[in-house]
Amino acid sequence: MFKDNITTIAVAVFCSMLALAPVGYMAWKNLPPKVATVDLQKLVEEEQKHTIDVLSKGSSVSEEQRAAIEKLTIEFAKKLSANIDSLGVECRCVIVNKAALLGGTAIDYTDLVRERMKR
Repeated sequence: MFKDNITTIAVAVFCSMLALAPVGYMAWKNLPPKVATVDLQKLVEEEQKHTIDVLSKGSSVSEEQRAAIEKLTIEFAKKLSANIDSLGVECRCVIVNKAALLGGTAIDYTDLVRERMKR
């Protein structure tokens, strides 16, 4: 008698889980994305400091150097954007500028983006 009750309960639990699986899946798919931050201002300031350090080594800046610096700045911006886009796909989250976060907490990926930018 006890064995029959256990079997009945197990079958009922299994059927309930099977029936609720689509509901759970839809709830999981409709969850809002996580929010993570990157301190863009810090990364840009670090790049600017690096550029200024390179410029200060020479006495004057030639037009070729200006063109090269402009090209490096454009490449930096493209690489930064690509790294942030790929990070958002990897973490399945929305990446916002850290300065835009007004309250609460979020994962900060600034160090990870900085490391990827060095590659």
